Amino acid sequence: MKTSPLLRASCTAVFLIATASEALAADGFKLRFPLSGTLGGEIVAPLPTEGWFGSVVVTDVNVSGVSGSDGNAIQLVKSGTFAPSAADLAPAVTAGRLTSQVAGLLSARTATYSGTVDPSIKMHQTVTNFLLGHVLSKDFNGGKLVLAVNIPYAAAFNTTVNLSSTTPTLGPLVPASPSPALTAAANSIFGAGYQTQLAAQSSVATVTTSGLGDIDASLLWEKSMDAFKFVAGASLAMPTGDYSYTKDTLKPTIGFGKYYTLRTGVGMAYTASETVTLGARGSLGFNSQNTENYVRSGDFYAIDLAAAFRTPVGMVGPHLTMLRQYTDDTGGALGGNQVSVNGAGFFYTVPIAALGGGLNISYMKTTDTKNSLVGDFVQLRFSKVF
Repeated sequence: MKTSPLLRASCTAVFLIATASEALAADGFKLRFPLSGTLGGEIVAPLPTEGWFGSVVVTDVNVSGVSGSDGNAIQLVKSGTFAPSAADLAPAVTAGRLTSQVAGLLSARTATYSGTVDPSIKMHQTVTNFLLGHVLSKDFNGGKLVLAVNIPYAAAFNTTVNLSSTTPTLGPLVPASPSPALTAAANSIFGAGYQTQLAAQSSVATVTTSGLGDIDASLLWEKSMDAFKFVAGASLAMPTGDYSYTKDTLKPTIGFGKYYTLRTGVGMAYTASETVTLGARGSLGFNSQNTENYVRSGDFYAIDLAAAFRTPVGMVGPHLTMLRQYTDDTGGALGGNQVSVNGAGFFYTVPIAALGGGLNISYMKTTDTKNSLVGDFVQLRFSKVF
């Protein structure tokens, strides 16, 4: 089976232009790199030599949870100071749960607390990326220059969050409590408010919306040489997506934040035989500081690997992805919070003669994560040279 001209589409995008997805970081629990993987059956196709090409990528994201730094389900520490005012205690007095005298004594006292919160996070997203690129006709050092833009749109962005926690016991009242009854009353009032606050935060973080994501613009260089194909370049991700920062909440947003990400990378495909092609891609990502909350997500690197096997009905094969954040987040409440993700999956690519292009269907599942989303990704990618 010879290489189909219908698959001669958007290898450049496959190598170096990331499609929208999610990863965990302190700044909105996201990094701008796709956990769904970036390589597929298109690694067998010749690189575009001149003119326009395009891709439409639809990714279905199902997140079942979030891992912490130990690889287990994440736990959050919730601490603060219990300092009720007379106005805060008035409803309890009206309801008969407190006497006016006890309320007066409590309003003059404070106490600290610290508890562990278990967040249950379920997320389903359907993100469509529209990629348009142009290969310049003039040669540059034996290769071609490519300009491209990637526009993501989240047609469905649904996140459900439930924060649960055993109510912690208050520390000693300050000034010291004159009686055990006053201490018991303080813990009772605090417990009701603590659980009410968790319920309110869960409600804020449960979101259903849609909208534009963060747009990427790329400048790439591509070259074919014997059994090898190379692509190198850089993409700049811009804060064009819907984003609103709310302090001390887990409210998710479509946009990653008010900051920029520069991704550089190199991709290579090697035709080992008439039936086997191997692909690899390495990327480095550098983040600026978020201008709304002053958090700077750490820099990261990623490696994607794939092998395509030619069959009578199309190209099939495995693909692997590894994402590592190698510098700490700074300015956030979660500390260094370095991301570590491994993913494994498979793909199938087939030419679509009626549409004059190629369709890549892929599945990826996270297999080992730290400070990251846990879930799986189904992706449809249609590519076409115009």
